[in-house]
Amino acid sequence: MQDPAHPGGIRSTMKLVLFDIDATLLSTGAAGADAMRYAFADLCGIADGFAGIEMAGKTDSALLREALVQHQVGETAVSVEVFCERYIAHLRLTLQEPQRPRRLMPGIPALLEALAGQPGIVLGLLTGNFAMGAQLKLESFGIWHYFRLGAYGSDHVDRNALVPIAQQRLQALLGHTIPAQQTFVIGDTPRDIACAHAHSARAVAVATGNYPLAELCRYQPEHAFEDLRDVPAIVRIFQD
Repeated sequence: MQDPAHPGGIRSTMKLVLFDIDATLLSTGAAGADAMRYAFADLCGIADGFAGIEMAGKTDSALLREALVQHQVGETAVSVEVFCERYIAHLRLTLQEPQRPRRLMPGIPALLEALAGQPGIVLGLLTGNFAMGAQLKLESFGIWHYFRLGAYGSDHVDRNALVPIAQQRLQALLGHTIPAQQTFVIGDTPRDIACAHAHSARAVAVATGNYPLAELCRYQPEHAFEDLRDVPAIVRIFQD
């Protein structure tokens, strides 16, 4: 069906598919978590500064704030910019350590390749990672090139604020908006589901992280999978 304002129906058929990174696309074998610990130790003199803090699904800037509060350092003692710079320096090294059990999640990169071949789909990232951290992780697995835009933990401390940022970047890319219901967020935590639903996007939950499928389904994602290896079934979601 054509949209009169957008001949050819581009506006009505385009889909924005946003992927989380850690435990959804890949596992760095804790390279990211270790780099954060090392950066916090450098700047605050506290070893294992994120002990006891649940990291899954949060933005890197929110994790920094939580650690600063937990250790009574003061929320403004270390700026996000300074922490990010030190973290990235460590991440460049930890990603190269050969002993880490690094891996792509099941179905990756086959799913990315299939979706990239769909003319009505724009692939993006929605992740708590700082932007440069996201790029380094994906480049280390050779999958960075699949993604045309992203919303990152360096854009906002609140993960729920990232869907509108991604949609704004899509508008800049395409020259027009798409309906919120044609935005999809794929992730492995309840926070991924929540950030999608906060802005009427659709959530695709995948149980490749710390949360089993039954628990993820309690948060009522529109779609849920044990993993992403059934590429045809997942691609069909975006063809409806």
